[in-house]
Amino acid sequence: MEVNCKLGNPNEEVGYLIWRVSKYWQRGKHKVLDEFGLTSSQMELLGAIYHMSRQQKEATQIVLSQETDIDPMTTSTILRNLEKKKLINRRESITDTRARIVELTDEGKELFEKAIEKVKTGQELLFKNIDVEVLKTQLSILLQEMDRLSKSNN
Repeated sequence: MEVNCKLGNPNEEVGYLIWRVSKYWQRGKHKVLDEFGLTSSQMELLGAIYHMSRQQKEATQIVLSQETDIDPMTTSTILRNLEKKKLINRRESITDTRARIVELTDEGKELFEKAIEKVKTGQELLFKNIDVEVLKTQLSILLQEMDRLSKSNN
């Protein structure tokens, strides 16, 4: 198998290859999201709100922060920007007056669905020559190892 040297070499270190894949992945994702006027973090939060609403769970700022692993203050700023764009609404919780429930507006739901569809289409093209099941298995093992090592270092 011949690989363009600029893109990578099968003899390269695994860490280097992961870094290169991650760099290209992020660049491609940003290009797609730019078409929709979204940042990666905004898309993450819209996705979390979308999925929680489909499961009929209340999405509060703190739950969204935990779900996306985005700092609570950063989550607040992102939500404020999404609200300005009229993609979400925030309302007081009936059960906890300190909490605010975050919901997608119709515009937010429509934009998220269009953006995620474009992302998925791009992924299908990207993975058409790859054994996705093997890749998923290997990445899952890698994540488990990373999680194990991060817990043992704490």
